[in-house]
Amino acid sequence: MGRTIAEYLAADAASLTFEQLPPDVVRQAKRSILDTVGIGIGGYASEPSEIVRGLMAELGGPPESTVFVSGEKVPCLHAVLANGVMVRYLDYMDRTFTSKEGLTNMGHHGESVAPILALAERQHASGKDVITAVVLGYELLTKVSSSVGGNHGIMDKHGWIPEAMRTPTVMACVAGKLLGLNEEQMANAVGVAGCFAPGVLGILNSGNESLTMARNLKFPWGAHAGILCALLAKRGMRGPVNVFEGDMGLAQTVTGNEMDQTKLTMPRQGWSILNTWIKNFSTEGRMHGAIEAVLYLVNAHDLRPEDVAEIQIRTTSHMARRMGNAPTRRHPANKYTADHSIYYCCAVAIIDRAVGPEQFTEEKLRTPMAHALADKIFVQADPKLEAYISPGVVEIRTTKGQTHQHEVMRPKGHPMNPMTDADLERKFRSLVRTYMDDRQMTEVIGTILDLEKVDNIATLMNMVVAPGRGAAIVA
Repeated sequence: MGRTIAEYLAADAASLTFEQLPPDVVRQAKRSILDTVGIGIGGYASEPSEIVRGLMAELGGPPESTVFVSGEKVPCLHAVLANGVMVRYLDYMDRTFTSKEGLTNMGHHGESVAPILALAERQHASGKDVITAVVLGYELLTKVSSSVGGNHGIMDKHGWIPEAMRTPTVMACVAGKLLGLNEEQMANAVGVAGCFAPGVLGILNSGNESLTMARNLKFPWGAHAGILCALLAKRGMRGPVNVFEGDMGLAQTVTGNEMDQTKLTMPRQGWSILNTWIKNFSTEGRMHGAIEAVLYLVNAHDLRPEDVAEIQIRTTSHMARRMGNAPTRRHPANKYTADHSIYYCCAVAIIDRAVGPEQFTEEKLRTPMAHALADKIFVQADPKLEAYISPGVVEIRTTKGQTHQHEVMRPKGHPMNPMTDADLERKFRSLVRTYMDDRQMTEVIGTILDLEKVDNIATLMNMVVAPGRGAAIVA
């Protein structure tokens, strides 16, 4: 009998070492860590963060891992949830693709960073261990996602959130790596995790629904489960290692036997982490071409909100169907729907000439001008644009009868138009400046960019705390 899919994934995890990672892969892993830590800190004051942190404080437990900003020391699994919802809140997470062309989104793999840091701190892991775990997470998440047609492929079709299957099974392997599990133990962790993976419904993503706070738990929930299963496997828990391909397993019940199982057993082809899109706007990524085009026109022609008579946006069918679904997206009722609304995002881009976290406050959402502009925006799918992931062709007609048009096929951040290190540092500083002075920000950036030199990841985790808060875990 040959290897099962879980055993293949476990073998991939067990065999990867830091020494195998090319310099450009190490560099990108550190960029992804810096990006995600900044995003997490930026989401600290959010309502979901407050809810989760409040519950974690009530539940208590051993001081294993650090909560961003507050410095609270909580059980590792608590930190996975607490820091995880902070990362998701701003919708500023990266996106990963199988190639530089960036045609099919494989998911927001940067969300794996917060759970990895939480477990790594518990295990007193080194910077090299963390970098290796992050690369492993990206590669395995891409592998599983690719087997079901990407982030909005087969899972979408069957009504599941994309994270439902891949997050717990992959994070079981990544956690197993940090815990020192052998291949057999890792395969069992995947088997256990896979049995309980289905259960995250697509209503959290639906373009026909108003989006809710529960979205922030999508990846953290699965990561929590995956790490828990690895901890159980370390103590001897066993599961069906044929959980993917077995009778009534994941392939059959979750994907209707549409999963391409061969992709899960093939050797890695390149490094998908090198095809990472670090976001330039804190919104759903498929809207970035249209947003960038609007900002270009507004700045190039010095357009004011009162100058705009009508805006026509052409884009992909996916974006038009979901982010351009007028009944649920034209006048979003909350932040979670607003950052998935092409109407609101383009309206606020015209008003503020920026689309970042500051544009999604309750006050901004209620601005009459934003609602008035949204009513002037019309979205249509263009079959010619289906070859791109986030295109936008924007035409603005002014009250003076002028027409201005601009198109963006590969927005800033796209793997073929990447953010520079300087861009990334500016993004990081803009997100954390509420909690850190320049000296501390520089120290955190420097530590992450030299992470392979860190002997104990607690050194970094003790730095991502606002001055005067928390108590350091001894490195």
